[in-house]
Amino acid sequence: MADPEEVQVCQPPPPPLSPSCAEASAASSPGVPGRFDGPVPSRSIGPAVHLLEDVDLQIGDAAFSLTKLLEATSAVSAQVEELAFKCTENARFLKTWRDLLKEGYESLKTDN
Repeated sequence: MADPEEVQVCQPPPPPLSPSCAEASAASSPGVPGRFDGPVPSRSIGPAVHLLEDVDLQIGDAAFSLTKLLEATSAVSAQVEELAFKCTENARFLKTWRDLLKEGYESLKTDN
């Protein structure tokens, strides 16, 4: 009897399935759980279609994530603009007070 480690069984690898192994699995054990039971993909486009579907899903996920990121960035941008406006007004206010204090100091200095 052969050693179990030496026996090679054609089991489908993780997706994408190789066409020869998929055909062998479908033909030898239809309806067995864990086996490829669907239609046998065309040899030229089968794995490519699965890859394209995966890429399409990833692109959709990335687009959704980028949309959410854009929304968050826009909200933060609006807050930054508002803060910059307030800072500009505060700076103008402080410069006005500085100028008034400087004028008052100068007027007191000339009186003495």
